[in-house]
Amino acid sequence: MRRMVFCVLALGLLLLAGCRGPVEDLVGDYESERVDLSPARLTLRTDGGGSLTVGAEEAPFRWEVREEGRVVLHTRQGGTISGRQGRGVLELDLPGVGRETFRKTTK
Repeated sequence: MRRMVFCVLALGLLLLAGCRGPVEDLVGDYESERVDLSPARLTLRTDGGGSLTVGAEEAPFRWEVREEGRVVLHTRQGGTISGRQGRGVLELDLPGVGRETFRKTTK
């Protein structure tokens, strides 16, 4: 019985550790690569919160990673912004702007 409980706990910890990797890799600060727009900064926190700052305006959101590395930002107004992660970048489809690439600046 003890061995079974230990195995179940060990398996649970391994699954949890495997699920946290991609999320922890995304946490940090990002800056937009486009120079023709106001400076845009994106922050992803470990608690699942974050913010998008364009010029002087800041929009808070919650974020999650879904299947195949898709990142989804949930705005307070009920909207969603979806994108993909790459090596040190996030590509987001921003409403009214289109696809925007954010490069990671800090961890």
